[in-house]
Amino acid sequence: MKNIIKASVSILLVACASETGTLTISDPWARPGQAGGNSAVYMTIQNPIPVEDRLLSASSDVAEDVEIHETAMTGDVMQMAPQDHVSIPANGGVELLPGGMHIMLIGLERDLAAGDEFTLTLEFENAGIVTALIKTRGP
Repeated sequence: MKNIIKASVSILLVACASETGTLTISDPWARPGQAGGNSAVYMTIQNPIPVEDRLLSASSDVAEDVEIHETAMTGDVMQMAPQDHVSIPANGGVELLPGGMHIMLIGLERDLAAGDEFTLTLEFENAGIVTALIKTRGP
């Protein structure tokens, strides 16, 4: 009986956590860029619940398109490749950093200069929609 109660409580806690958006976004920032060009967004995403989540997509009004990318070495060449998601481990986190996973802003609608701020909407499989305020850092 205790195991059934524990399982029920765990399921209830996970369901509540997902509905309230328990993910934490920290240190979100973007590189400067010129209108018509590209930029990238970096951040740390923490998932304090015991269920993996996935970042499925992102969007922003500062770019024509927003994609999840991963940078990797292929032989002697550094290449970026679009990804369909980023896994956020249960009770863990992931860092989107230069030279690794990042969010690509493609076709900037305006210049992004150091100190500029804009919003980025992130869609997660479990946590749903999370909006982050992104600050552009110097060159």
